[in-house]
Amino acid sequence: MRRLLYPVATLAAFAAAGCSLVLDPIEQRLLYRPWSSDPAHLASLAANGNGLEEVRLGTADGVTLHGWLKHPPSARRGERFPLVIVFGGVRRETSWMIDRARRPQGWGWLFVNYRGYGLSEGEPSEPVVVDDARRVYDYAASRPDVDPANIVLLGRSLGSYVAVKVAATRPARAAILATPFDSLAAIGAKRYPYLPLGLLLGERYDSAALAPSIKAPALFVFAENDNVTPVENGAALASAWGGPYRTLTLVGARHYGIERRDEFWRAVGEFLQELVRPGQRGAGAPAL
Repeated sequence: MRRLLYPVATLAAFAAAGCSLVLDPIEQRLLYRPWSSDPAHLASLAANGNGLEEVRLGTADGVTLHGWLKHPPSARRGERFPLVIVFGGVRRETSWMIDRARRPQGWGWLFVNYRGYGLSEGEPSEPVVVDDARRVYDYAASRPDVDPANIVLLGRSLGSYVAVKVAATRPARAAILATPFDSLAAIGAKRYPYLPLGLLLGERYDSAALAPSIKAPALFVFAENDNVTPVENGAALASAWGGPYRTLTLVGARHYGIERRDEFWRAVGEFLQELVRPGQRGAGAPAL
């Protein structure tokens, strides 16, 4: 937990000293900690193909975001496919997940890195990351090969907040929130009760405040021994969710490395399979 909360506590100390105007620059360096791509891995992705399409999105302030669209292996010309948009966690660029996202086969996967991550330009902060995430959603929904009625948001750790922010303003089909949290202020209050984290952060990183308004079905995945975003904080977010949901706790798992567990991807695949079958649009909500 310290790795996540120490930056937040540092932010609080600056705010208490009257330095709130420097919140975004500190946030960029201490909370997000951008991570570059592995050139060898990117070269192997490009060489192997695997139905990958390189994606570059321009923003209103002139920054270019970079990522990959993984087309379903069974996609046919002229047929729209359902899509999962992935939002990564702290110090994680998303290309390393591409090979693991394989099921259900009829689904596409979109991985676009935050500013400063991978090959994306710029510097991350809460306002621009959220705005960029909505731009990514709008880009996906406007593509002629994507079924806009079946776009699912998958957020991991910090990315769970980003997914919630998008789901609150866009018609997402569903959300998959892996190692999520209710709010950073709630997590921080347990470890740093003497710091005014709620005052500092305000509405930033408060997923629980938005959850009741979101009616889309959700899958919550917790790591039993999570010392970064504890299970109780994820469960608090699930309890506040406005739509149907189910939970899965990965026994023995810690915060890092759950994407390497087959049970994680099996649960994700089963959840997606219940949402919609390839070729069907606007299917009913899964039984939860």
